[in-house]
Amino acid sequence: MLHSIYDLTTFCRKTTGDVPAKLVGASTTVVGSKMYLFGGRLVTERKMVSDLYVFDLESFNWERVPISPEDEVPRARYFHSADAWNDQLIIFGGMSNQPDSLNPDELCVLNDVRFFDLSSRRWLPPSQSSLSTPDSHAPRARYAHLSSVTADRLFIIGGQDFNNTWLDDVCVYDLPKKAWVQRRDYPRHCGTYRSVAVASHSSVRQPQEEIRNSQSSSTLGPPGQRFGPDSGSQSAPPDFTPTESLVHLPYSAPPSEDHPSDIYLYSNYNFTDVKRELEIFSPLPDTDFTIQDKSSAMSGSTFPPGLRFPTGAILGNHLIIAGTYLAHSYQSFSIWALDLTTMIWMRIDPGKAVESGSWFRGCLWAEANKFLIFGNRVGNLVDDYNRRLLSWDHVAVVDLEAFGIYQPPPITLDITMQELGLAALEERVVTDFEIICDDGRKISCSRKILEERWSWFKDQRSRFLQTAKQTLETLPTSSMHIGLPEVPGTASGEEPRIDPRLTPRAFHLSEPYPITLALLQYFYTTALVTPLQHAPAVLSQLLVLATTYEISHLTSLVKHAMHRALSNSTSVGVYEVATLCSCRSLQIRALKTVMSYTQKRPSRSRGEKEGGGSGKPPGGAGGGGPPNGGGGGGGGSSGNESQYISRPRGTSDARWRTMPDSSVNNTGFSKYRLTLVPIVRNLNGLFRFAWKCHSYGRDSRRSNNTSSCSFSAALPPPYTEYSFCPYRGRNARTSRFHVGLCRLPVTE
Repeated sequence: MLHSIYDLTTFCRKTTGDVPAKLVGASTTVVGSKMYLFGGRLVTERKMVSDLYVFDLESFNWERVPISPEDEVPRARYFHSADAWNDQLIIFGGMSNQPDSLNPDELCVLNDVRFFDLSSRRWLPPSQSSLSTPDSHAPRARYAHLSSVTADRLFIIGGQDFNNTWLDDVCVYDLPKKAWVQRRDYPRHCGTYRSVAVASHSSVRQPQEEIRNSQSSSTLGPPGQRFGPDSGSQSAPPDFTPTESLVHLPYSAPPSEDHPSDIYLYSNYNFTDVKRELEIFSPLPDTDFTIQDKSSAMSGSTFPPGLRFPTGAILGNHLIIAGTYLAHSYQSFSIWALDLTTMIWMRIDPGKAVESGSWFRGCLWAEANKFLIFGNRVGNLVDDYNRRLLSWDHVAVVDLEAFGIYQPPPITLDITMQELGLAALEERVVTDFEIICDDGRKISCSRKILEERWSWFKDQRSRFLQTAKQTLETLPTSSMHIGLPEVPGTASGEEPRIDPRLTPRAFHLSEPYPITLALLQYFYTTALVTPLQHAPAVLSQLLVLATTYEISHLTSLVKHAMHRALSNSTSVGVYEVATLCSCRSLQIRALKTVMSYTQKRPSRSRGEKEGGGSGKPPGGAGGGGPPNGGGGGGGGSSGNESQYISRPRGTSDARWRTMPDSSVNNTGFSKYRLTLVPIVRNLNGLFRFAWKCHSYGRDSRRSNNTSSCSFSAALPPPYTEYSFCPYRGRNARTSRFHVGLCRLPVTE
């Protein structure tokens, strides 16, 4: 059975542990690798609860948080809001039962703020500072409202009161002071049924804008003279990288006063003729904020449909919106992403994992670039929606990085220090070590920098010194032995003084000079900034080295650069190295790019490409032969011309031979399977592999026609199988291209 490529991006699991009962109006908040669920109303008993659950996003296990008898637990409620700030949960508002009422169905709405400390797992006592809050700043009690935290302030937006009247205002709560500081009218209807407000805990910075706004590069001096006018004068001076040619990738950083995290408020309503609105709340240094309307800036070939009870999040430069889509003939849980740079919408296809079942609540796991959807894969979406029911029995995990949506890696050195580090390498400042490439060329560098930023190198050098010291102790003593001379200063307590005769001065790295230089440039800058490092071939080898030596930061940087440089011309190479290094998300996205490009290419026959558009196979030996090699001979005869058609979309450039109409029906197809098989590991430590191609006929029987070739690689890539299935039917536009992937461990 063949599957769509999008089925590789999503998987579904059954949750374990203390699985919560089916609830209405519960809140979910993600903190790190945990998700916290609070409150809600039980469906079976129609009873509100104040239970708190924690869900492990890695093990998919639920745990009910025990409550200390000394804690003052908040009142049971539903359709409230929950946010995270400084390792605390913030609960506000919602609808609850009327206290001291004889009627259990008598309800009321709330406007209290409660805090739960995640480290101690204790509810903090209610704040008393709110008693002194001016009446003009205190919010009215509400439920089904929106909330978000940014710049140490809690924003409460919209909602409804007890009479279901829209509350068109924005209230701001100062979290450190625990007091309401502002209330502003906001003439828009916003609520959880139609809107969502989100802010990011990590903003994306654009280095080019920072460089334009600062003059740091000009103060460093020209390349080659940044450590002195004579620092770069050598007998064979290296090439210095011009400042204007440096490449600085976008990076993630915590929000600050200069770069605050904005709140994005997305609304959709009038579901028969959907209206979409997007506004950005930007906090100012004081208690005020600005609002920008970006509704007209949104564009794209397709737009999100009307989504009920939407959930949202920000990951990298994308605003993710997910919710329930209900139409007369089709119902589903739909996920969309808005590129905040280009303002273009894109649909996230989770494949068949959520095609059936009841799915309603989504949340973002930013650390893993994944979007989780909770529900029941055997439930009924329409019935559960009518009852506003939330299930927690199953979870579907969507890999957003496979769609190019991810959080860029942070930088460890600012841009000025990166340029200084590159200058130190190129000007050979404080060099006491050499890296020898496989062609014998040497690169001078600092051993201390390599040890601090390359843990494998430090460990190997430590082992070498330990072995040399043990060997020296086994040698017979001699009266001519001379001890180490005294030197001024005190030795470091972390590392004992080593005999200089035993200290290695060079390291042989079996890589070409450009690859070795690019690796050293990373160690000096902890970034990918030079044009050499961004060359496709160099990026591929850097990813292999980062995987081999377990340099996680370099791995994330290379994947970030490959995602940004992914195109039709680089997709095949990116796919190969991503497969070799087990970078599944990058592998899937590169594969989708290859398939998309192949399907969009115009259908031309081999004769059109080689014979100037005549549509005939070229002459010469083998020019008119079918793929299996039979029927060879010179082409060009009228009898053979009718046996060739244009290449179906999604297939290779091989010639395709059609059978006579009398022997082939309109549903016939051919199938080719390409398999990468590990053969043996030779004495040089290289693994030997072979490509084997088998041809499958219309009756799914494998023919004896096979072709193969072999190659060597330093690392065993995963066992990967490709299935190419071009269908030749009545309409050539119905051709489809599916690829199935599987992995098996490689044994020596």
